[in-house]
Amino acid sequence: MEEADKEERFKILGFKPQKENVYNKLLPYAEKLDEESNRLFNDIKTNLIKSVLAREMRPGCMVWTSRLNKYTKIYGLKFSKEDHIALVKLYYELVTIPNLEPTRINKFGSTLHFLLKKKLLSPKDLQLDWRPLYDLCIRVMEKSKTDIGMYRYFSSLEGIIESLIRICRIYFRVEVTRDILDEFRPKLCPYGSSDIASAIEYLELFLPIITKPEEKHLGYELWLEELMHLWEVCHNASLWENHLTWLMARLASYNTGRVNWEPYIPIMFVRFRRALHLPVSYRQRQSGKQYKIDASAMAIWIVCCLGGSSDTAFYHLEKFMQTLETYYHPANIGKWTPRVRELLKKLTFYFVQRVHCERFKKFTWELQTPDHFKLTDADIERFVNIMKPCLEQAMFSRQGNHDVAHALQYMAALRPDIIVPIVLDKLYASMDSLTEPHKLTSSMICTMSVARFMVRGAKSNYPEGPTHVFPLLTSLLPGIDPNDIRKCLMTFNLISHFSNLAPLVDSSDASKYYNDLTEEEHAICEASAGLEDFILQFFDRICAWVESNSLEFTRLEQSDNEHKSKLESVSETALFSVITSLLYQCSPEIYTAALKKVHNFATNRILESKISGKLVAILCACFAKTNPKETMKLFLPDLCNTIERLLGDDDEILKEEQLNDELLYNLLLLSEILDGHSELLNYMDRLNRILDRTLHMNSTQGSRLAAHMLNLIMTSLSFTQPIEYRSCNRPYSTPIKDFFTVREWAEPGNIANLNITWYEPGKAEIDCVQQLLNKYLVPELEILDKYSKGEVALDRKELRRHLRIVSAILGCQSVLPQWREPAIQLVDSVLEPWAFELVIGGPKTVTMSDGRNVRKVIADTLHNVQKKVLEIDEGDTKSIFNIVYIYDILLFNKFRGRDFESHWKNFHMVKKVLEDRLHQNKSHLRYTLIDRVMLHQEFRNESRTCSFTETHKQIILDLFELSVSHYSEVRITAQNKLFATIATFPYSYRVLIPHIKEILQIDTTEHHEKFKGCLFILLGSKNTPIATRHDWNLIKELWPLIIKSKPSEKPSIVNLMNALTDAIRRFPTISIKFELSNKCITAAYNFAKVIPAVVLDNFQSVIDSGPKMLQEENERKVRAYNEAVNSLLDACVKGNLHWRYNSMALSFIKDMVHADVKYNPQVVRFFLNALINDSLEIRKIALRVFLFILLQNKPKYKKIVIDPYSFSNLKEKSTVAPGIRSDNQWLLYNSKTAPKNSHEWNQSRYLHRRDYGYYAWPKVLEVYAPSDEQPAFANRLANLSEQEKEIVEFFNEKTVGILIKFLSMEEKKGKDQFSGFRYLVFKNLFKVFEDHFLHLFIPHLEKLTSDNQEQSQRCAAEIIGGIIRGSKHWSFDKVDKLWTVLIPILRTAFSNMSAETLGDWGICFAMALDSRDPNRHHWLLEFLMDNPLSEQTSFIGCCRIYILQSALNQQSWRNAELISRLLDYLKGHLAHPFQNVREKISSCLTVIFSEDIGFSNGNAVSCPKVGDFFIHVMPKLNHFYESTIDTMRKIEENTVDTASQKLKLISLNSNGDKDEAIRLFKTVAKYITGSVTRMNYAAVPEHYELLPLACVLQSNETDDELTTVCSNVLAVMGHTLILEQYVPAALAAIKKVAECPFWSARAVIAEFIPVLVFHNFATIIIHQDWVLEIQRIVLTLLEDAQPEVRIKAGEILSGFLHCHFVPDPSALLMEFKAKSRTKLKNRNFNKNIPGSNSQVNNNRAIQIRHAGVLGMCAFVSCHPYDVPEYLSDIFLELGKHLNDPQPIPTTIRQTLGDFKRTHHDNWDVHKLKFTEEELCLLSDLTVPPSYYA
Repeated sequence: MEEADKEERFKILGFKPQKENVYNKLLPYAEKLDEESNRLFNDIKTNLIKSVLAREMRPGCMVWTSRLNKYTKIYGLKFSKEDHIALVKLYYELVTIPNLEPTRINKFGSTLHFLLKKKLLSPKDLQLDWRPLYDLCIRVMEKSKTDIGMYRYFSSLEGIIESLIRICRIYFRVEVTRDILDEFRPKLCPYGSSDIASAIEYLELFLPIITKPEEKHLGYELWLEELMHLWEVCHNASLWENHLTWLMARLASYNTGRVNWEPYIPIMFVRFRRALHLPVSYRQRQSGKQYKIDASAMAIWIVCCLGGSSDTAFYHLEKFMQTLETYYHPANIGKWTPRVRELLKKLTFYFVQRVHCERFKKFTWELQTPDHFKLTDADIERFVNIMKPCLEQAMFSRQGNHDVAHALQYMAALRPDIIVPIVLDKLYASMDSLTEPHKLTSSMICTMSVARFMVRGAKSNYPEGPTHVFPLLTSLLPGIDPNDIRKCLMTFNLISHFSNLAPLVDSSDASKYYNDLTEEEHAICEASAGLEDFILQFFDRICAWVESNSLEFTRLEQSDNEHKSKLESVSETALFSVITSLLYQCSPEIYTAALKKVHNFATNRILESKISGKLVAILCACFAKTNPKETMKLFLPDLCNTIERLLGDDDEILKEEQLNDELLYNLLLLSEILDGHSELLNYMDRLNRILDRTLHMNSTQGSRLAAHMLNLIMTSLSFTQPIEYRSCNRPYSTPIKDFFTVREWAEPGNIANLNITWYEPGKAEIDCVQQLLNKYLVPELEILDKYSKGEVALDRKELRRHLRIVSAILGCQSVLPQWREPAIQLVDSVLEPWAFELVIGGPKTVTMSDGRNVRKVIADTLHNVQKKVLEIDEGDTKSIFNIVYIYDILLFNKFRGRDFESHWKNFHMVKKVLEDRLHQNKSHLRYTLIDRVMLHQEFRNESRTCSFTETHKQIILDLFELSVSHYSEVRITAQNKLFATIATFPYSYRVLIPHIKEILQIDTTEHHEKFKGCLFILLGSKNTPIATRHDWNLIKELWPLIIKSKPSEKPSIVNLMNALTDAIRRFPTISIKFELSNKCITAAYNFAKVIPAVVLDNFQSVIDSGPKMLQEENERKVRAYNEAVNSLLDACVKGNLHWRYNSMALSFIKDMVHADVKYNPQVVRFFLNALINDSLEIRKIALRVFLFILLQNKPKYKKIVIDPYSFSNLKEKSTVAPGIRSDNQWLLYNSKTAPKNSHEWNQSRYLHRRDYGYYAWPKVLEVYAPSDEQPAFANRLANLSEQEKEIVEFFNEKTVGILIKFLSMEEKKGKDQFSGFRYLVFKNLFKVFEDHFLHLFIPHLEKLTSDNQEQSQRCAAEIIGGIIRGSKHWSFDKVDKLWTVLIPILRTAFSNMSAETLGDWGICFAMALDSRDPNRHHWLLEFLMDNPLSEQTSFIGCCRIYILQSALNQQSWRNAELISRLLDYLKGHLAHPFQNVREKISSCLTVIFSEDIGFSNGNAVSCPKVGDFFIHVMPKLNHFYESTIDTMRKIEENTVDTASQKLKLISLNSNGDKDEAIRLFKTVAKYITGSVTRMNYAAVPEHYELLPLACVLQSNETDDELTTVCSNVLAVMGHTLILEQYVPAALAAIKKVAECPFWSARAVIAEFIPVLVFHNFATIIIHQDWVLEIQRIVLTLLEDAQPEVRIKAGEILSGFLHCHFVPDPSALLMEFKAKSRTKLKNRNFNKNIPGSNSQVNNNRAIQIRHAGVLGMCAFVSCHPYDVPEYLSDIFLELGKHLNDPQPIPTTIRQTLGDFKRTHHDNWDVHKLKFTEEELCLLSDLTVPPSYYA
């Protein structure tokens, strides 16, 4: 459309649309759609505004939001920019309404997300406030945690809110960055993992990162360096690094080329490698810590760092992918496989996306990549070459080959000349293989993904690509193999894709008309001469395939039913797809040849009609669909003649049950070729005659085929649809001189000029449909009407035949208008009923002969027929299925065999395979675009609805009647349609309520099926059960009836009742008291003012009464809620319910908990008594309800604002300085200033939050007011609420005794655990009622703690934890008194503790002290600190240490004094003789040193330092190490050389010092292991001081614990991330071990080095001196005196070479070759003089020669799946050493044996790289010599 035309159209429309759905303008009736869309949008806008102003949330806002969503799906954002902005603002206010219920948040949030996701509005057009969305997050996500199920929502809601924030944050002003940082910085305390994780998640969600370069100081510069430093300091924090990676990825994505990532690149790659969890570890021991970073986040960040003048990112990416290469090989499968495969796909996807944005994306308001940072062609080539080896390895992966195919597709879009040849080579190679079908299908999938870029040829810079098309098509023909259906279907797919990309037109004469043909075009034109032969061969194969698919071989079941097996359905779909693709894309000459071939095949034989006959019919249908004129001209006369001949004039054949095969076969062919549109008119007389004779045949098969014929005729004549799907605009009949198709190959369709040829029914066609309807429908309806009145009797077969004809005639539903009737108002609303009416074709429609509405007449007739069938023959299920199917068409405009959902899914699958991610902008092939337009037509057809009328109600009730039928198949079918109907018509479920209530009151035994069907209906569809609709009146009516229904013990009913209880348990919270904010009203008025303005004059009275109506609605909800609860309670109290229904009723009351309305006193009394019920299930429910009651009645505690700087007399600082500072000292535990009296207790210096103050202070710091200002229970005693009075009355000595008895009973032996719910009950009980009930519980606690039974101890722990936690607001006197009583009880508990209850007590104190100011609990902390290891037994000492650790860990940084004291105490016990005590001490050390976090800008921390601790312990350990080494040296000097003596050195009869040193080592090593796996930071330089000793002790044979400890510490230290500044310490330790006299230690370090290097590859490789140092150590080990060490060093070297770690491999190889030639002395020389110099020299020579051979072997083994050029030279070199002294020959044979094994799969390819001589040598090297040789 020209610009002038566009402007003219916009004038007529009245606005310039934001973003239309482009497919509307391609419809044949496009000119009517502007008027339609204006009408629809104005109605939606008006009613949406009215519903907001009238404060009618339901149905108003919800229903009109649904209609807006449907409008946007059909028309896109077809409204003005002003409307768009006003809509966004309105929905933003709606979604952020305080206390909005979850379903509405979901609805409004999804709508707002859709309005914003195209990013059409720039931040200049629209600005949103971040705070309301944050409040929404807190309300939804945090409330559910704190209120323990009092606020429920479905699991997907969090995802919806997060997606909404991500799209809205684009419109946050950059200035709010500081506010967001001020909000979340105080929460960045690294000691509370959940707090900092939550804070960083919110930062990732909310921080605005689209920042103009000139505003970056207001944006990301405020936080980037700070957060990266935090991440570096806490480099082992796995919980939140995914969110931080996403934040950095977003920043990099939106500011590509503007942020300097250079300093962070190495450590980021180390983190990415760690997150992949690759199987590189020390002795198969993983670190135990799970790191998770999404592949998408990694890929975005990496891709956005590439480019510019720096090479760093590309260098690290290259190294990264080189190390991953072998993990893509199909032989290497493990839990890492999906991760590395996804990373490959995402990297390629985001890279091609970036290239698209930089080169082809239309200019928008978004920031563009600076020119200096844009990817160049060289960058693209480099990236493709980096990815290429990994893609090549991954192609034959047995899992996820579609991911690999997509990655290949993305890369082929960029550089087909690099990617396509690889794929083709693999395909050609796998075609020749008979033994690996998986490789062939994988190659086909990959070929399909790159086909488009291959076929584009020179346009994609790959001119030879198209020359492969025709040879490939021919070579694919053998793939049509009836014995391998998977290969066959893949072949069909590939042929179909190639034919769509490259039309099958003979272009052999092109050279006569075109002088500029390229060499490749010449080759293609010559090859195209053989296309007709290809097509004929193809159809030969298809015919053979069809014939082989006969009934005996294909069908899984032999019964005569209509259902097909899955294989049949797939085969038919695949055949239809491939044939139509070929026929649409071939020239008329080729089409004619193929048509003749198929005609001969189809008419010269008679096939059985179930399988092969059906496939032939489909084959013919493809021809009819693509060219109906020619096909029908050839087929129809013959078929009609044959059928007429076989039918004859005699009526006898019409009465036969079984027709002969020939007649059936011909009818089958005829029934499939009638999709001829207007061409059918030429044959209607003959077709009418055949229909007259066959529709009422006695034969089921015959009448079914006839009905299918009629249905196809009606559909084909009436439905508007495209009639060609060519890939080119012009017909293929165009002469070659005018249209050279080869140059159009794989060209995208031009959406502005598609030239779709549509079929639209004209007057003749509509008249024909009308005539057929009059002829066939009217008599059927008359007979059915008589049948329903009892005037005519029909047997089952006849009834089905009549119903089948009715459903066949409904094929013309697209020209059948909806019935017009007055609408029924299902729910009170201030708005009028409205219908979503859409144009889907011409204005012509079809009616009954007397002018009545066809749909209405059929619906009324079927209503009566259904009644009759159910009355006289309910078992006729097939007739009922037909009735339900007809209802489906009447209601939803469905087509037989045309499922919109599956078509939509299939379309997107095909589109994804052929899409061009590089150019995008809908650059799809023409046929794909036509298919999308057709989908849009189908969607419009199915989207038409009318208002809910009496007829709809009648159909719903009919479906309901069938849904409670006696027969399960009928129930299932009817219920599916019923649920769809209820989903389509809002609130239509209300029609069913009276009937459901009636069924719930019947006898469930007598009417089992009916009751069962009713329960299924209440359960509804999966996500929206009718029983949980948001309607308190419905709940009030239904829920009590459900539990009062007569019990049934049938398992099906029991299961359904349980399912119903589960559904109600999950149902989201429904609002009771709702208020619409004034901001929403303002936004609605602003929306109304946007032109065209909405006139509200006539609606003003409704608007004025809106607040009052809303208030009345709220009051009605409260009444309905209370009535529902009371009804359920009455049923429990008076109803004498079955036990199962009783607990169900209690569960319902529990699930009705609401924050807006308290449970009434009767409910409270009932559930308090239920706490001491004999039934465990009832007690559990009662405990949960009691918790809700306590939460509902919790008083509001007062908070006051304080100045945190006032305690230190300092001023607020502008810089962030994490750590303990002078301004936060007052927060620390201080035994001297801990509160000792009421005055100190009531000071405002107690802050319970553990995160505030460490990193930063919040702008406003709130703390709880002193206890004397809080609503104390004693002051409230006179004014207690009714609920509180009930609680006070209930708790007495007797009830508490019974309650404790029940709580201390064992539920499941060995399965019971500390109950968080019980703990919360006691916490809230003692919080609300303070110490009022304490005296009742103390005697029981004393008794429980003196009992050493597991359940008693656990119960005591739950209660004591709750009491401590609940004493938060007690006065000093009460708390002091509490601890006076509790401390002795705790002493008793500790003395009776067992291994089973230790964990429970740990949880008790951890939960009690979590987020509590330690100064307020000084009694407990000082008690726990009191000499814990002085207990009678080591076990109790362990328990004390463990509990102390749990207590201190809750506020670790604030407990600095206690932790320092504890460390001083533990220093004397580090070498404790008992293992269990040492383990607890090492665990304690982990907590103690967790605070030693080194913020460079932080303050000096007053907590214990790791360095100081190592200064304390290392002298002893170093002395032990040195003495061990000295002993070793003395032994060597005494020439004691046996290995066993060396290994036993450490385990000789040692003195006490040595034993103590080993115990000390174990404690410190376990601390390091725990620290690295549990803390925020990993190994620090001090930890590596222990490495030499760990390596020496690793080989100890007598102490298993010592060996395990060493293995664990080496595993975690090898696997850990090392910061750059720590690497020298690690290397120094490694070097020390490499020079150690123990060969076992040197062997251990040889295993340790590759693990450390692999996991810190990027950090190490940037320092050349570190690389060379590691290489030198490895080469030294390679020449070690001990063969085992040399072999290990050879393995390291192989790994380093494989990962490209070695800087100059060629020089190294030359060195190894030189070493391998080291001369050896004569074997017999001096052989009897051991120890002589000659022998020593000879041994040294063997070592050097062995080192050279091992080095060369490393070069061989570093290529497990490929063969580089230089390998053959190495083989020749190795061959010379087969006769050397051992272990050289063994090393060579083992290496080459492994080489042969890993190269076995592709040996046919690999062996081509060797000469015959080399192959013989290789054979000699790998095959051992024959014994007889």
